[in-house]
Amino acid sequence: MTGMLLASLDQTIVGTAGPTIISDLGGLSLYAWVFSAYILAQTVSLPIFGKLSDLYGRKRFFILGLVIFMGGSMLSGASQNIDQLIVFRGIQGFGGGAFFPIALAVIGVAFPPSMRGRLNGIFASVFGITAVIGPSAGSYIVQAISWRWVFYINLPLGVISFILITIGIKESRSMAKPAVDYLGVASLAAWVTLLMLGFLDGGTTFPWYSWQEYATFAGAAFFFVAFLLVERKAKEPMIPLDLFRIRTVSSSSAIAFLRGVGFFAVISFIPLFVQAAHGGTATDGRNALYGFLLPLIVTAIIGGQLATRIAYRGIIMTGLVIMTIGVYLLTFITSASTVLEIAERSAVMGFGVGLTFASVVIAIQFSVPREKIGIASSLAIFMGNLGASIGLAILGTIQANTFGTQLASVLQTIPPQARAQAAPFLGNPNLVGQILASPDALAQVLKATPQVAAIVPSLRVAFANSVVPLFWVSLAVSAMAVVAGLFVTGSMRQQVAARAVVAATINKDTAPPINPA
Repeated sequence: MTGMLLASLDQTIVGTAGPTIISDLGGLSLYAWVFSAYILAQTVSLPIFGKLSDLYGRKRFFILGLVIFMGGSMLSGASQNIDQLIVFRGIQGFGGGAFFPIALAVIGVAFPPSMRGRLNGIFASVFGITAVIGPSAGSYIVQAISWRWVFYINLPLGVISFILITIGIKESRSMAKPAVDYLGVASLAAWVTLLMLGFLDGGTTFPWYSWQEYATFAGAAFFFVAFLLVERKAKEPMIPLDLFRIRTVSSSSAIAFLRGVGFFAVISFIPLFVQAAHGGTATDGRNALYGFLLPLIVTAIIGGQLATRIAYRGIIMTGLVIMTIGVYLLTFITSASTVLEIAERSAVMGFGVGLTFASVVIAIQFSVPREKIGIASSLAIFMGNLGASIGLAILGTIQANTFGTQLASVLQTIPPQARAQAAPFLGNPNLVGQILASPDALAQVLKATPQVAAIVPSLRVAFANSVVPLFWVSLAVSAMAVVAGLFVTGSMRQQVAARAVVAATINKDTAPPINPA
């Protein structure tokens, strides 16, 4: 848990330090890559660490990931320019990719089935807890000490984690000499990196219909096909493709991917909606987000326990249906909605999402052989990261295009002279959203062009109208997740009973694989 806390806290605590970092190091045009480099490297390393932990043991690779993460943290804190920070954040992210799959795999192999649901639920709640405390902790550290300590704080926490892991995890040494799938690692890293770069750069660094985007996605497709061909012939494939022949694994992976789209749509756009469309403060935006996160934390813990006592399929379906209802309720928010109304609607979605976190991991773990639990556990996080990256790129493009169209109509309502004066501020839809979300920035614009004050309410309505369609898209995605949930089969008790029968009646060396259905 200390390792998972480090990785997930880092993603939230750094966000509040961003403006201060940019004012110190410069490089505003590369600001987004401070976060993108981390999530990109983490996504690439998730299945790699998951597989290596299956082959060589959990403890050594958890410690290796911890050392890499701490080294990246130390270097990030010492960065002298934005380019260095981006590279070092990538190192951080690569090390952080070890924590999630290995921690979940330890639960799968070291604890009895009756305890796994509760532990998976507690581990899943770490995501929500860090999202709640991260922004406040980041603000305090920046104001009281220095932005560099949002990275340095990982060092003492990492030492504590290292001590606990060294003392607490006992693992027998394997004498086997497994083969490492180097071609699989290279082709996996290539297609994931190019795919995420294509979505991260689309519409920002390069236009969507540019040769750079075409080349990036073509490269991703090429290496993805190469990855599939390599994995089919590899002795120890990095991601065993036969896992996806197990219906519960493939459907649970699809759920994780689709849930990632909806989850990050709320995390990213609800605070922005409250500030830019509603005119609220940063505190209002955070409070609205708490309406989503606090129920998520509670139901993540409860959902894990229920998954072991009842059936993980039922808990997954219940969570997905509630999540879909919550997204549907969010489609009705407007610029006139209060912070409380937005928080209440978000809370319904939070209840549903929380129920699925632990139960999806449990469903995957109980559907695969013990020796593949590490790589199987990484699939849920891996697919969730892919879903978030791809989903946010698509949703962000929809929002920017919709707001750009409405912004042009609103600007036509002010005199041409005022329109020309406001063009430097209101010509870019992304910039307008930032201005509306910041009272100080808006005050500066109104001081320079007082005529804009008359259209501020219309700008807020236009921004609201550009965000609400994103929830309709998320609603369609949530409905697809419900359909995917229908293909999850079996229950934990059925899996345990089936394995017990095989262990008691059939020679261990000749036992056929258990049908997860």
